[in-house]
Amino acid sequence: MAGVRFEDVDLLGALSRIVDLHTQHYKEDFDLDKELISKLAVSDRSEDKQLLWMSRPCGTYTLREWEVYLEGSHENKVWRFYQEQTNDPVLAYAISLKEVRDGKIFGDLYPLNYREHVERMKKLTCPIGNVAVAFEDGNVITIPYQERRQFMNRLMPEHGAPKAMTYLPENEPELMMILKRERLKRSHHATAGNLEEYLDKLEKTTLREKLKKAKTAVSTQEVSSHKRGLER
Repeated sequence: MAGVRFEDVDLLGALSRIVDLHTQHYKEDFDLDKELISKLAVSDRSEDKQLLWMSRPCGTYTLREWEVYLEGSHENKVWRFYQEQTNDPVLAYAISLKEVRDGKIFGDLYPLNYREHVERMKKLTCPIGNVAVAFEDGNVITIPYQERRQFMNRLMPEHGAPKAMTYLPENEPELMMILKRERLKRSHHATAGNLEEYLDKLEKTTLREKLKKAKTAVSTQEVSSHKRGLER
């Protein structure tokens, strides 16, 4: 679990540079990330400060870490999907939000081995017990997860449509212990790194990949052209 961490960095600035280097399509996803991270940075809840973020060739995602560890949650499914269903090269990071200074959000950034992280996470997830549902009339009501649809149908005539849902663990102390242990391991085994050096290396790696793909495309075109010549 050895790795590196970048301490007290301008997080949105760093993530923006990673997006520029690695995400080629749907870069507008990062606008949603910036909005969410800015909101969570001023939250009073400590768990809102611990995030997982990914950059893919086609888009980005920001997820609260504790929700990723809830089996069957939307966040859990998203984090697993690109490991289980695609071969996309994913750059993944754990983020610890610290403070807002001079209009910028500062915190610690931990690069992750995405595929290894997903495999480990799958062994540590906790079941969902309840769902806190925010209704149209402003009421937030906690209902059992397994019967959530039946309960919501009964509550909607009085409270209006559901506006947001927050999944709650069946055993919150267990989930908190798992997260605490994983974060301690991550922090303990990571050495302080230089963000600029990391980004420079990432840029060179990305450039090499682009040149490799361009070379492959040219070679394929040449072979195709050669075959057409033989057919004539």
